[in-house]
Amino acid sequence: MVMALTILAGLISMMFVASVASTVTELRRESEAVKLYARRHSAF
Repeated sequence: MVMALTILAGLISMMFVASVASTVTELRRESEAVKLYARRHSAF
């Protein structure tokens, strides 16, 4: 029983880490896209 709960907790924490990592990479990509757009459409 304890082993099953440990494995379940490990899987949940791995999924949480994976979702946080994907969110961070997506935000970085979005930030780069915004910078590129601003650079293209700036008057200066």
